[in-house]
Amino acid sequence: MLLFAPPALQAQAPVEAPRAPLALDLPGALSRARSENPMLRAAKARVDERRGLITSTRADALPQLTLVGDFTRARDVSMLNSGFADLAPSLGLPLSALAGTRSVYTSQANLTQPLFYWGKLGTAIDIAKMGEKEAAYGFSTSELDTLHGVAKAYLAVLVAQAEQEVVETRRKTAEQFVSDVKARLEAQTATELDRLRAESELLAVIPEALQAEANVKRALEVLNGQLGLDPKTPLALAELGQPEPAARPAGTERSELAQLKQQEAMYRANEKIITSDLRPKFDFSASYGYQAGKTDNLFKEPYDTWRVSVTMKFPIFDGLRSSGKRAQNTAQLEQVKQARVDRERSIAIEQSTADRELEKAIALTEASRKAHDATVEALRMSRESFDQGLITSLDLLQAERSERQAESQRRRAELGLWSARFDQRRALGLAPL
Repeated sequence: MLLFAPPALQAQAPVEAPRAPLALDLPGALSRARSENPMLRAAKARVDERRGLITSTRADALPQLTLVGDFTRARDVSMLNSGFADLAPSLGLPLSALAGTRSVYTSQANLTQPLFYWGKLGTAIDIAKMGEKEAAYGFSTSELDTLHGVAKAYLAVLVAQAEQEVVETRRKTAEQFVSDVKARLEAQTATELDRLRAESELLAVIPEALQAEANVKRALEVLNGQLGLDPKTPLALAELGQPEPAARPAGTERSELAQLKQQEAMYRANEKIITSDLRPKFDFSASYGYQAGKTDNLFKEPYDTWRVSVTMKFPIFDGLRSSGKRAQNTAQLEQVKQARVDRERSIAIEQSTADRELEKAIALTEASRKAHDATVEALRMSRESFDQGLITSLDLLQAERSERQAESQRRRAELGLWSARFDQRRALGLAPL
């Protein structure tokens, strides 16, 4: 008996059909990230949460209306403990007549309304509104971080693809060179050493090509994650082209600073709430309904009952709870102040650093272009010299390698210039584009 089916009879694993690549340019990638990035969705949900908190906080200042239906059955022995219980036997009343089981049906509406809390309720609503603004600033920070993360991931893919193109061109050149050397060897115009050098160059390129391919796949997976796509989704990214010269853009207030300032305002307002807890408070309450021993008497006179009251509560001693809250609030306010000061300094350093890095990237791009033009001309001359037998195959290989390296450096410098511009815009509180 066969426990395993022969290889020919085993079910073949389904082969996934290749998917068409998703075409994207940088604006399209940024637009998709705004709508699909999970971190941005979470930040937006926090804003909605704070907006809901405003409604729930405002409810504390509005009337609260409650309908109550109650049935109570109890044995009341309060008469047995009164002075009348001592006189009952002399009046011919048994003590059991003074304690009986009774049923009470109640149906009523209760209304409560805070009257005066020394501004506590209004301040709480104001703090809830400040909290919504604070969460909105946090969302702006998350949005900028996400968009610049997508832009950097987009650049990383282009850098990896450019490196892969350089390595692939180098591999094809090495293959062609091996073919040419072999042809020259047959024509006895090249030596065995030339062939070995050519094959060595080809074998050295193969691991670099595999590494370049792995780098491209890794960069695509990272970008797909930023865009909310499946990591294996194929992408066809548009080139960014040459960055146009532009003046330094006008910045805006960083959302991180605005968020910290909003937190300061919230802690200052909270001081008013803590102070109001030590002052008298006034509440209004009213109720109206019916209470009867039999259900037939409900909703009939004279079984209707009502009550209206105004209550004042004046805290005398709370165990120093308010003092502790005030000290805690003051310490938290000081922490936020110092965090804002530190953040202002770090942003100033970030902006000046971004400006310097942009200047350096511009100079590096210009230098890499000149260097590439020089290596291209040097390669042309080396090929002519090799065809004339003036240089060896090793010299030509070195010229080929220099031209490929210069091409890679030029592409990296151009993409590095884009990266420096993105960093400058992030330091100024602006989106990548």
